[in-house]
Amino acid sequence: MEKFYYSVSIPVPIRKDFTYFSYEKIKAGSRVKVIFNKRQLVGVVNKKTKKPNFKTTEIKKLLDECPTFNNLSLKTLNWISDFYIHSQGEVFSNFLPPKLRKDFYFKNPETKFNEYEVDSRDKSFTLTPHQKKAFKFLNKLNGFDPCLFHGVTSSGKTEVYMRLVEEILKKGESCLLLVPEISLTPQLEERFKKRFGKNIGTYHSRKTSKERYEIWRKSKSGELRVLIGTRSSLFVPLQKLSLIIIDEEHDASFKQQEGLKFSARDVAIKMAQDRKIPVIAASATPSLKMLNLVSQGKYKFISIPKRINDKNPPKFLVLDSHFMDRKSGIDDNLLPLIDKTISQNKKVLIFINRRGYSPLFKCGDCNWEAKCNSCNARLVYHKDTNRLRCHRCDTSYGVPNNCPECDSTKLTSPGVGTQKIESFLDEQFPDVPIIRLDLDSTRKKGSLEKLLMKIKSTKKAFLVGTQMIAKGHDFSDVEVGIIIDADLGLLSHELNAIEKLSQLLIQVTGRVGRSGKSKIIVQSNQVDNEYLNKLSSGDYLSFSQSLLREYEASNLPPFSSMAILRASSPKKSNNINFLNKARKYLEENTNCECIGPLPDIVSKIRGNFRHSLLLKAQTMPTLHKNTQNLVERHIDKQKRLDVRWSVDLNPIDYQ
Repeated sequence: MEKFYYSVSIPVPIRKDFTYFSYEKIKAGSRVKVIFNKRQLVGVVNKKTKKPNFKTTEIKKLLDECPTFNNLSLKTLNWISDFYIHSQGEVFSNFLPPKLRKDFYFKNPETKFNEYEVDSRDKSFTLTPHQKKAFKFLNKLNGFDPCLFHGVTSSGKTEVYMRLVEEILKKGESCLLLVPEISLTPQLEERFKKRFGKNIGTYHSRKTSKERYEIWRKSKSGELRVLIGTRSSLFVPLQKLSLIIIDEEHDASFKQQEGLKFSARDVAIKMAQDRKIPVIAASATPSLKMLNLVSQGKYKFISIPKRINDKNPPKFLVLDSHFMDRKSGIDDNLLPLIDKTISQNKKVLIFINRRGYSPLFKCGDCNWEAKCNSCNARLVYHKDTNRLRCHRCDTSYGVPNNCPECDSTKLTSPGVGTQKIESFLDEQFPDVPIIRLDLDSTRKKGSLEKLLMKIKSTKKAFLVGTQMIAKGHDFSDVEVGIIIDADLGLLSHELNAIEKLSQLLIQVTGRVGRSGKSKIIVQSNQVDNEYLNKLSSGDYLSFSQSLLREYEASNLPPFSSMAILRASSPKKSNNINFLNKARKYLEENTNCECIGPLPDIVSKIRGNFRHSLLLKAQTMPTLHKNTQNLVERHIDKQKRLDVRWSVDLNPIDYQ
């Protein structure tokens, strides 16, 4: 009986495939059950190979009636493994629904091609001239035709998306709408279902294993042709995929920070290139990387410069908070404005990028501070549960009655988080609903949808939240926005801190005053800061162009390329020795510039110290080649490593 040999990608942290044999022909992209180190694992057949000169093991079971990943998906998945220097098997596993990572036979679903009908009542309004221009421009994209779609907040980008999707559906094709956050899916899903009916899929980590499997199955059969999803949705097998839209392309959440450190935005663009289909990257605050690609002529560009009501996005005022009473976080001078807005049955949005009640719990006598036993992070006081919580490792601690150092009872919780603001507003305005949007208030399944529904159905209210409240939501009747502690971004040492801050401020501003009247107040100790003053106009494109000129003069990304080699271990010396050896190799064998080793800003997590080596080269191909050589010719050849290490190409966070 003839044997066939296959390279199988197995979900283990080893960057190579393993050879197995089978007595039956198996197509590439199929899942199989194999024995690896006495364990039964589910791998993916990457390709057929020749008989090796060593003994091989038989594939135990074929788990797919037809391949899970088609040839185009395999091509992109192998590119991810190569580019991000990560195990092929872990890459494949990362994009499978949980059910298909197990010993489960997937029978090819019967083709079920659903027709989509457009609700003409939902589409009864006329596009603005700018929307019409954008739609016509984007609808003409053909083949791999990457385009940056800029539209100021409340300019109607989503309506343009829906018109484009309608054209796709008329051709019997499919569309993937990629979003950075789970919090963006409910409103988008509601709008798309209202226009196209109930057969709109959403795919993200809050879905149950069964729900994700059903979306995968319906996409495979052709029943589902419109998918709204986060990073994990990239390889859901939509039939005849012919358009990818990346909403809020600038958002850092597109970058996965744990395990496989990949950018879903960049992978989506590579997918479009491999499939020769258009990809639209959209944002009110485009990343500097995308704007630079436009200036180089590599990406097309279209913009909607006006809101639907033809009014410009609101400017914001910088309020000197140097001498303000910081007990509540809100300047007392703003209380009359807040009271007036609420009395008019309008909403007030308050943004602070800190959850919990207080970011610090300390002794008023000896200045002892509560810190996590496993991390070097301060513990955050959560008043609703009366617990101290580490926001790095999520460990929870009881609240002491006395100081562990001096036995004093003068324990305080200075500083402000969303819960403290909520508590203050409840005291000042006891009859006004307070809706808090942060990670703590949206943990339970369905809680986010309930909060968004409450915002929609409530007239006067306070909306208090972290970044979650700033991302793409369409809130009505919000006439005043207050931004607290914007100075944190101005004082940060991160290379891209100003880019992040500018995007955040403009995005928060975009949630306010969609009726055309609004006031935005930024509380700051740096009223004369040049960046804040430039941003106060609300003109993000002009601001970003000036920032690009600064970055070019300093040879910072996107005018150079960077990577971070991170090391983690219980001993600082292990990290430093490992990174010093890596630096020595790079300096002797490449032209990479190296900075470090340095301790991370968060230098200890879950009992492990963290250090980094920053690598810099003029171009990404040079940086990638040198980093890959470092891993393959230096790190992989070491017999024993005392650290856990990872490579982060094009990092979003430098800490």
